[in-house]
Amino acid sequence: MARRIWVVLAALASLHGSAASGRPKQEPTIRLAVSVFNDAEVPQKVLQVAQARAETLLHGAGIALTWLDCGTPGNWVQDIGCRDIVFPSHLSVRLARNGRHRTGDVFGESFLDDKGLGNYASVYVEPLATSKALDVISEGDLLGYVVAHELGHLLLGLDSHSADGVMRAKWDFAALQQVAHGTLIFSANEAERMRARYLLASARQKAAERRTAAGK
Repeated sequence: MARRIWVVLAALASLHGSAASGRPKQEPTIRLAVSVFNDAEVPQKVLQVAQARAETLLHGAGIALTWLDCGTPGNWVQDIGCRDIVFPSHLSVRLARNGRHRTGDVFGESFLDDKGLGNYASVYVEPLATSKALDVISEGDLLGYVVAHELGHLLLGLDSHSADGVMRAKWDFAALQQVAHGTLIFSANEAERMRARYLLASARQKAAERRTAAGK
C-alpha cells in the first residue's frame, strides 16, 4: 500500500491562531506503549526531558504513555518487548541523526498507509539541535513536542494537521513562544478523535483475535 508521509516543520511561514487553552484536562482513559530507538544517541538528560514533555501533552489528551527505552546502536535492549509493535497500543519512535533527502527544517515524519494506519515515526535530531527554535525552548522540550506531534499523526490518521496547536504543520515564532510556555497543546477535538480511534482499533483487534482463537 502507498505510504503517506507527514512532516513537522520548524519556524518557517507566518501563521496566525493560538492553541486551544482553558479546557479541562482529560484524565487518561487509555495507555499507549512507545518503543524509543535512540539511533542518534541523544543524551539521557535530554531524552528524559523530551519524554516528560510528551507525557504531559498526551496526558492532557487522556492518553497515558509508557516508554520502552530500547537502547542505542550496538547496545539494543532485547528483553522488554521493544519490537512487539502493534497499532494502536504499541507504537515506535526512532531518533535518527537526519533523514535522507530531507531539508534542514524537517524535524520528523510519521509513516501511514493509504488507510491512515501506521505505527512508526522518525524524529531527526541534527536539524532539531541546530534550529533557531532553541533560542526560546530547550532541546529536550522541543524534542518532546516533535515526538508528541508525530505520535499525534499515528493516532489521528490521515489529514491530521491543524491550523494551530501541537498538530500545526509549521511553527512560527509565536507558536514557539507557546511551546516555551507549555501552552501549545492538543485541541479537545483532537483528543477525542485520538481516544475514539484508539478504542475502535483496539476493539477490532480483540475481535480478530477471538475469531482466530475460535478457528483453532
